[in-house]
Amino acid sequence: MSNHWRDDIVAGFIVFLIALPLSIGIAIAAGAPASSGILSAIIGGILGTFITGTHISITGPAAGLIVVIGGSIVSLSDGGDMLLGFKRTLAAIIISGALQVLLGLFRLGKLTFLAPLSVVHGMLAAIGTIIMIKQVSVILGAQSSAKSIPGLVMEFPNLVMGLDLPIFLIGFLCMLILILWKYLPASIGKIIPGPLAAVIIGLALSYVLEIEYPHNVNWFNFEFHLGPEFLVHVPSLIKDLLILPKFDIAFTGRSLFSVMTIFLVGSLESLLSAYAVDKLDPYKRKSDLDFDIIGKGITNMCCGALGAYPVITEIVRSSANITNGAKTKWANFFHGLFILVFVALFPVVINHIPLSSLAAILFLVGLNLAHPRHFVAVWNQGKEQFLFFSLTLVVTLVEDLLVGIAVGILAKTIHHLIKGVRLKDFFSPNVNFRVEGDDFVLSFQGPVVFLGYLKIKGLLDQIGDGQSLKIETNDNFVDFTILELLKDFIDQKKA
Repeated sequence: MSNHWRDDIVAGFIVFLIALPLSIGIAIAAGAPASSGILSAIIGGILGTFITGTHISITGPAAGLIVVIGGSIVSLSDGGDMLLGFKRTLAAIIISGALQVLLGLFRLGKLTFLAPLSVVHGMLAAIGTIIMIKQVSVILGAQSSAKSIPGLVMEFPNLVMGLDLPIFLIGFLCMLILILWKYLPASIGKIIPGPLAAVIIGLALSYVLEIEYPHNVNWFNFEFHLGPEFLVHVPSLIKDLLILPKFDIAFTGRSLFSVMTIFLVGSLESLLSAYAVDKLDPYKRKSDLDFDIIGKGITNMCCGALGAYPVITEIVRSSANITNGAKTKWANFFHGLFILVFVALFPVVINHIPLSSLAAILFLVGLNLAHPRHFVAVWNQGKEQFLFFSLTLVVTLVEDLLVGIAVGILAKTIHHLIKGVRLKDFFSPNVNFRVEGDDFVLSFQGPVVFLGYLKIKGLLDQIGDGQSLKIETNDNFVDFTILELLKDFIDQKKA
C-alpha cells in the first residue's frame, strides 16, 4: 500500500457515500435487483483495484449502461419473467467480459476512439434522455405499462393523473435538495455529498410515513396507498445477494445481440472515461488502456458469475475521488470496502430507502448527460455535427442504442463521401509529418476523417514537452473529431 493511504481512505469514504445510493439506483433503473448494483460496486472496488490500468479512477456500475442492461433483461425474459431475463443477462455479461479481455490482449482498445464525437455525444444524450423518461413513473409513484420509450412518453398524462402524492413529494423534495446542494459551500458537499443528503431525507420520510407497512393515508380528501413496494429491497445476508447466471440461450441471436451491445457500449464508455480521468489527474499520469480493458473484462466476468451489474471506469465518481484528494488506486479499494462493511452491518437501513429518492438522483444524472447546454454546444460546432448528433439521439430513442450509433456513423460516412472524400482516404489519410529545425510540422496532404484519429494521435504522441508543432491543412477537409483531437493536444501542452 502506498504512503498516501490516509488521503486515499478519506477520498474512498466520500466516494462510498456517493456510490452506495447511485449503485442501488442504477441497478433498479435497469430492472435488475438492487443487490446487483451493490455487488457491482464491491467487486469493482475491491477486485478492480488489483487489475486496472488506471491510477486514480473508480470502478463500478454506471448510469450509461442502464439502457443496455435494461434492454437485455426485457429481451431475454420469457413472458415477462424479469429474474430469468436478469440471469440470462448475467451470462451475456460474462461473455462480453471475455471479449473485453481479448480486446485488451490484442491491444485493440484504442479502436474505441474511432467513433465520431458527434455520434458519441448523441449516444450519451440519448442514454440520459431514456434515464429521465424511465424515472418519471417512479418519482410519481405510478404504475407504467408501456414497454417502449415513445410509449412511456405517451403515457405521461395518465401517470400524472395516477400519481401517489406522498411518494411524489418524497421524490420532488429529494430532487430539490440535489439542485440546491450545488449552491452550498464546497466544504459542506465534501462532508455530505448531495446524493447522500437526498437519501437521508428520503429515509427520514420513509420512517415518518411508515412506508414499510402496507396502509392507506387520506390527504386533501384523497386516499393514497403506501407500502414496501415503494422501498428498496435487499437481502439481509451477504450470501443471499448472489444470483447465478443462466446459459440456456447464451448463444442464440437475441442473447448474442445483448453480448455485443454490453461489450461495445461498456468498452467505449469505460475507455473514454479512463481517458477523461487522465486529463483530471493532478499528476498527469497516463493509463494503460489495453491493460485496463483486460481488467474490466476479468472484473465483469466475476460480476456476471456472482449476480452483479457490469462495471466500467466511472467518470463522475472518479472526478469526486480526485476532488477529495485521492492519490492512488487504493481509494477505489477503500470505497468498495466501505460499501461491503455498510451492507453487512446495516441492511435494514438500505431497505428503508424510498425508490423515488433514488429515481430523483438518477433523473438528475440523466439530465446531466442530456443537458440543454450539450445541445447548444453541438449546435455551435456546426449544423452538420448537430445533424449526426440528432440522428443518433432520435434513432436510439425510437429503436435501440446499437442501431442509433450505426445510423449516426453511416450518416457521417455518407456526408464525407458527398464532400468528395474517397474510400481509401477513410482508412489511409494522406498526412506528412516532418521536422523543420526545432519544429514538428503536421501537414494534411488530403482529407482526414474520423477514422484517421489513431494515426494522427500516434504522430502527436511523438512530440515531447517543450517542443513546438506547426499544423498545415492546405485547405483540405478535416473532420471535426480530428480538430477536437488537435485542440485537446494543444490544451494539454499548454497545461
